[in-house]
Amino acid sequence: MRIQWDESQKTVARRVTGLGVAAFTVFTLIAALSYLGTWRVDQSLLSDPAMMDAGVGVSNAAGKLGFRLGHLLVCEWFGLGSFALLVILTAVAVRLITGKWRFSLLRTTLLALSGAFVASLVLALAGTLAGADTAFGGGLGGRLGHFLIGWSRNLVGLAVTVLGVVLLAFGWLFLASRRFSDWVAGLGRAADQPETEPAEEKELQPAVSLMPETPAAPEAPEEKPSRKRQREKLHEESAPDGNEPPVPEVADPETEGTLEVIEGEGYSTEIKKPLPRIDMRAEEVPAYKMPTLDILETYAESKKEVSPEEMTRNNNKIRAVLANYKIQVLEVKAVPGPSVTLYKVYPAPGVRISEIRKLQEDIAMSLNARGVRVVTLEDSVGIEVANDNASIVPLRAMLNDRSFRESKAELPVAIGYTITQKVKVFDLADTPHLLIAGATKQGKSVGLNVIVSSLLYSKHPSELKLVFIDPKMVEFSSYAQLLKHYLAVLPDAADEQDELNAAIVKKPKEAEKILRSLCIEMDDRY
Repeated sequence: MRIQWDESQKTVARRVTGLGVAAFTVFTLIAALSYLGTWRVDQSLLSDPAMMDAGVGVSNAAGKLGFRLGHLLVCEWFGLGSFALLVILTAVAVRLITGKWRFSLLRTTLLALSGAFVASLVLALAGTLAGADTAFGGGLGGRLGHFLIGWSRNLVGLAVTVLGVVLLAFGWLFLASRRFSDWVAGLGRAADQPETEPAEEKELQPAVSLMPETPAAPEAPEEKPSRKRQREKLHEESAPDGNEPPVPEVADPETEGTLEVIEGEGYSTEIKKPLPRIDMRAEEVPAYKMPTLDILETYAESKKEVSPEEMTRNNNKIRAVLANYKIQVLEVKAVPGPSVTLYKVYPAPGVRISEIRKLQEDIAMSLNARGVRVVTLEDSVGIEVANDNASIVPLRAMLNDRSFRESKAELPVAIGYTITQKVKVFDLADTPHLLIAGATKQGKSVGLNVIVSSLLYSKHPSELKLVFIDPKMVEFSSYAQLLKHYLAVLPDAADEQDELNAAIVKKPKEAEKILRSLCIEMDDRY
């Protein structure tokens, strides 16, 4: 008879097994550590046939079994290198209890076994050279390491044996440690690079000093022309001839440039026109009523405007960073949005766009903003800067927009606002695979709920059926109330309560069943 366990029972059994492995790991550690201090006292018990009798005592803290185990690991096998084997037991215990381990168990096992072997050889060689062949009964590296070192000395001599063990130890460190391998790989790089850079390269590098420079010596400093004179000389050298076309005037990088603000369309939560009615074609739900926008929050109090001071400050900082890198700007325009403001930078003729894109991190550091992104636009370079105070974009405003109301998409989804405050609508039917990823508290759940809500506001139950698979049991539990309208479930429920419990798929085996049924449905359709 085969016992059928559900996921919770399997989890409990796995964790109990992990606790057992953890207990054995602690027992092994105590046995090995105690053996290091008591092996001389207990050594005579190995030849005593009455060792397991109740009247015979043992000094090992883990008892007679611990003494046997410590003798096997430290004396017979790898010596002090045997402690590396505890890493394997620790990895197995942590993996069983928590389900996580930083590395794969195979990699951990291979590294621990090879590390114990290499440590055994190194310690056995050190013990041989130091005259500690009998330490712990089998030498520092155990009898295995002592045997291999003795065999190698007899075969190729001591010098070659030492060289081979050193190369083996370095090879193991090179393969096991990424930091060590990077250090070895970078040993020859410093010698290849010149100690000082050429003067020409130093002149090409941007020099932005935050501290005043202290002259090295006061003797006869060279007279340098003022910055104003340098600019006048630059204009004289670059002045166009009479036959050349005029060059547009470039703003002085040292002055605070003007900023033109382009206001977007904005958004409104006021319902001026109800959503268009949907043809009630399904006979099974004749009394179904589509949800209204009144049930959604307006979030009017959370709407925050971007202040002119904030936009002016960012404009001046952007101009200053670009000026430090000799990038001249014609003008800057700002397009404020709910959470991000787009600064459209119009560079002077001859400026490469790639030069501005490379300064994204420098611009972000100068603005001290939560996020900065540099994009290429049709007529300019866009620098998207997160607002100091972001506004909550209400779903009610997006679903109330004409772009969503008049969309011709099969499965319209209002995903958010563009930088110009226009509602972005995409067709989910054109997205057979959609991955929503991100760090914690970045809005993944909000995005999923917006997708589902957009579909519920645009499609009748006769046009749309949903299958929710939620192993975490936190994202889609509230949608179980849509069972009689939008949810597709397997027809194997015993009663209505059982069907309601199965409305949101939570178990992997149930997910496999319903996904297979969906594949059959798709094959029948197409």
